[in-house]
Amino acid sequence: MFNFVMFPITSTLSKTNSIRLIICLLSFFVFNSALSQQKNTVIEDDYETLKEKIRLYWNISVDRSLLYAEQMAKSTNYEHLAFANGAISCLVQFKDETEKSKKKYKEALFYLNKIPNSNDKKRLTADIYNYGGLAEWSRGNFGLALEKFQDGIKVSSQIGDVKQIIKFKSNIGLINEVVGNYKMAIKYAKECLDFIDKNENQYTKVEIVNKRSNLNLALGGAYESSFMANQDRWQLLDSAAYFYKQTIRYSDVYPYNLTSAKLSLGNIFNWKSEYKNAEKKYFEVVSLSKQNKIYDLLCVAYYDLGDIYLTAKKYNKALLFYQKSDSVAILTNLNEYTYFKSNCYQARIYNILNMPELAHKHSKIYLDRLDKFESKLREETVEVNYKQGADDLTAEMHSIEKKYKQDLFLKRVLNVFYVLLFLGIVFFLIKNIRDKKKTRKRMIAIIEEGQVNKNDINQFDDQPDSIKTKK
Repeated sequence: MFNFVMFPITSTLSKTNSIRLIICLLSFFVFNSALSQQKNTVIEDDYETLKEKIRLYWNISVDRSLLYAEQMAKSTNYEHLAFANGAISCLVQFKDETEKSKKKYKEALFYLNKIPNSNDKKRLTADIYNYGGLAEWSRGNFGLALEKFQDGIKVSSQIGDVKQIIKFKSNIGLINEVVGNYKMAIKYAKECLDFIDKNENQYTKVEIVNKRSNLNLALGGAYESSFMANQDRWQLLDSAAYFYKQTIRYSDVYPYNLTSAKLSLGNIFNWKSEYKNAEKKYFEVVSLSKQNKIYDLLCVAYYDLGDIYLTAKKYNKALLFYQKSDSVAILTNLNEYTYFKSNCYQARIYNILNMPELAHKHSKIYLDRLDKFESKLREETVEVNYKQGADDLTAEMHSIEKKYKQDLFLKRVLNVFYVLLFLGIVFFLIKNIRDKKKTRKRMIAIIEEGQVNKNDINQFDDQPDSIKTKK
């Protein structure tokens, strides 16, 4: 007969399950920790790469640049979060998401404040100021944009970051063009381009191409805008055309700049009354805009085609393209100014066609927006000019203060001496006048006394001899 050793089944199962549970929990924590460390390691390793991709695709694809910024925002590192939210705040503003943009910028500043002071923090601060300035520029708040760019220059100057300073100056040049300071816009852009040409070793090949694309486009825009304000100076259009062609040369991988430069070349043909060439360029822009989903330039291209057909008195064709332009503007909530101008010309066409109801409808749309655009631009122009003037004036005052500091001290000493001298002279004059008055009073008293004595003598002489004898 076999003797079986009986083990308590319940106890054995319980122990086995407990061990399995402990192993599972340990495995979970180890795996979770490893996954977390792996995620943060990837973010750490890719931080610089992601930054470069955000910048690289900035002018190529807003959506793709935003994708990389949102990927960086998954990090738990304050530096990564500050940069990512700063970039997102600007990119979503380009998509006209103003509230989200402002929220993200506040988050960027929140994380920035948690980082200890260092040169890296100052460099990051400059990046965030740049994104904040671009967002304000996109909203049409040029004064606020300028303020952020100027603050960025101050921070970058503290650490000698010349490349960042050049970026800020380039952006300030764009603001000056918008508000009509064309000479300053050209000056800033040329200075930046000249610096890049002389310091190619400080940039990667990709950066050089990107900077040249942007700066040539800015110079073309400044010269074209300058011509529009001085339409007797046709050489300005030739300069604009040169820089737009240079932009095209450096914009193979930057579809927005490429499309924008071609659109502007169409404008130059339009100004020169070369309407066939202009029409060809505008249709090329329509194709590129659709291909790359660049809806703001598509809206402008339709508007410009309407302008050509209006000039040619092809009114129905002009109306067709103005209406296409309006449709894009309304659907995307972009190009308010283009929509504003389009309605002006539609009102004019309907008036020519003797269609009063439609003429009235479009003229009302135009007039309702007229004050808004004119007053806004006037305010921003004044603010930009004041802030730039205030900086120049401050620098000038510091220069004068330093130059004349010693002269001012000597002048003050001389002023004190002159005051004392004047008081001394006044004192002696008053004393002299008082002495003269006293002398005069004495003389008058003496004269009066002499006059009394003389009267007494005369009175005695007038008495009769008998009286005199009695006496």
